[in-house]
Amino acid sequence: MCRTSTLCFLVICQVLSVVKCLEFSGSDADVLYKINWPGKISTDLLANENSELYPITTANNEKYTCIIPAARKHEDNSNEPYTGPNPIELLAPLFNQNTCSFKLETYWTYEVCHGRHVRQYHEEREGKKVKVQEFYLGRFPKGQKEKLSLEYDELAKNPDKKSLIPTKKFDGIQMPYVEIEMTDGTICDLSNKPRTIKLLYMCHQHGKHEILSLEETSSCEYEAIVLSPFICSHPDYGPRGGGEDEINCVPQDKAGKVPRALDALEAESYKLRHQKVMDGESRVRVEIHPADSLEKNGEDLLGSLTDMNLGQVPGDVNPVQSFVSGKRCLQGGNGWWKYEFCYGKSVIQYHVDRDGSRTMVDLGKFDKQKHLDWIEAHPQKRPKPMGQRKQLSHFYSDGSVCDKTGKLRQTEVRLKCVEGTSGSPSSVSLFLLEPKTCEYILGVESPLICKIIDYADNNGLIPDAAMTNFDEIKSTSGETLQKPEKIIHDEH
Repeated sequence: MCRTSTLCFLVICQVLSVVKCLEFSGSDADVLYKINWPGKISTDLLANENSELYPITTANNEKYTCIIPAARKHEDNSNEPYTGPNPIELLAPLFNQNTCSFKLETYWTYEVCHGRHVRQYHEEREGKKVKVQEFYLGRFPKGQKEKLSLEYDELAKNPDKKSLIPTKKFDGIQMPYVEIEMTDGTICDLSNKPRTIKLLYMCHQHGKHEILSLEETSSCEYEAIVLSPFICSHPDYGPRGGGEDEINCVPQDKAGKVPRALDALEAESYKLRHQKVMDGESRVRVEIHPADSLEKNGEDLLGSLTDMNLGQVPGDVNPVQSFVSGKRCLQGGNGWWKYEFCYGKSVIQYHVDRDGSRTMVDLGKFDKQKHLDWIEAHPQKRPKPMGQRKQLSHFYSDGSVCDKTGKLRQTEVRLKCVEGTSGSPSSVSLFLLEPKTCEYILGVESPLICKIIDYADNNGLIPDAAMTNFDEIKSTSGETLQKPEKIIHDEH
């Protein structure tokens, strides 16, 4: 939702077609405005003597009444003594209620049981049986709550206490937070140390202790932001800077909770910022474009581009040939772990540290004989007859050793022909799943696969002799992509 006054008024002016835009006194960039759409609530509950009711009508003839707060100066009351509970005491009811918050992702579910533990798990159902794959990211040690409470009491005595409270930027605002560290999680395969997580509790008046974000900051070390109203009563844990004013717009007559144009705008924004999820599978959309065409449209792609060094491919080599020859690798992932697929060579999971060093996990290498053995053992993986086939399956084996199973990691690569997509004819969708511990499925879907699928033999392999035929294959758009140096990732 909107946060800065500039953005909010841009939305009001452009989306709602307001007759005139209001001007608030003061031009302090630290004074922020948030537009809320609370639905059909009586304006009496939101308005006060210092607010103004302002009717607006959208381009779609939807009527709303916006409650505009009077411009106010956000004063620093830090000199006033605070004698209330410390942050840990304010959070104590949350810890004592044995409350858990959940964050659902495509494959993993994250469970934050406040004051107890954080767990990452995946449930796989086979009939009446339920298999659970889980990792504890951290546990709250006994006695830690009392210890932290004493530490915050000592901090309150420090005259420079406010400068010692850590902050993190959230929606453009520097937000102070209460840090709860949980340790002694499941042992990490890479570091051979227990997993740990830091929970950052931030004030949010309308929060329900939900998990705003959870990320792996380094190998098996995690950080999560939790929005809670419990600490908002503490003066040291409100937004830093000028604070935030709220504009509440309530629908009138038969108008919806949110204007249709704004709803469509947010849906499009969500589509651009998050990965596509299809058939329950997490996907990364990768489109290969000529570098010069990206430069011309750079403004339209702002926030979506990731520079990738795929290696120089000679200008006379088309995308199909360079992909099948293994000269052009596909890379995906915008989180801690990224992965790279080189056709006929390898599947690798990796992380690049700040110093440029790489932590790599080998998910499998291609060996023709082992692929043939795998196809023989799994005949259902053979390609269908000509004219019916849409997918090829290849087996990549002998990856790095899995600590949990003691076996070598392996990956089934599924190359799927996708026709009639709305994207570029050279677009590629990637998704990586781990249905069983250290056994992966890498999906590669693209119109480009349609150009090679009929060349495959009964084992799903492309004979070397067929490579000469790819010289004549161009992209459907008629272009040969000579400088595929930039890739668009559309990922969560």
